[in-house]
Amino acid sequence: MKGDCICLSYNKFDSFYIKDVTMKFSDSKSVEDVQKKYPIYNRFENFVPNHRVELPQLYQDDIQFALSKQADVESEMFYREYLIAPFMSEAWKRHRDLKLWVNRRLVYKDELTGEPDYFLANKSKGTTTNQVGNPLLAVAEAKQEKFTEGWGQCLAAMIACQKINADENITIYGMVATSELWQFAKLHGDTFTRNIRAYTIHMPEQLFGALDYMFGEYEKHV
Repeated sequence: MKGDCICLSYNKFDSFYIKDVTMKFSDSKSVEDVQKKYPIYNRFENFVPNHRVELPQLYQDDIQFALSKQADVESEMFYREYLIAPFMSEAWKRHRDLKLWVNRRLVYKDELTGEPDYFLANKSKGTTTNQVGNPLLAVAEAKQEKFTEGWGQCLAAMIACQKINADENITIYGMVATSELWQFAKLHGDTFTRNIRAYTIHMPEQLFGALDYMFGEYEKHV
């Protein structure tokens, strides 16, 4: 199973449709693979603040129920449906001016294309040929705990987001998640920074706080 990226898109896709795209997000198996085509400075630093958000007990009970019922071998859809999607949808409810896209192709010219698991964009308003909006947050699942591959695909999607916005001064955020562990990163200009601290689903309010911070940072650009 391959790691997909959350910045995110696929199929017929409005004005972003481009033929003969040369680099798919899934072609990137590591950050180093991306650096071969796009010179990026790679560093580690804690930039996500300690931001705990209280969650309803019923929500936490649902997460614990899913964890208690998982088998030794589960499908990717099990983890996405019961352990990743609930956090994404709950964060979206707190930031309703944004649009959360799921499994939709994201393309930049003839350079980059892929279908992240999720990406976050501003809502398109009025008559427009750009139904997707300007993406600023990419999310990838790390299948079988393959964070190296997950970050390769997520970084490729983050670069696509940056280029679609045509502004290197905008910070693009990214996340790679497994069934139980989430990692966060940001791309500003040519600097890719991964947060040293990872977050576990067993501490859901701390994890959700980090995710809510990402949504909030993006909402500032809307």
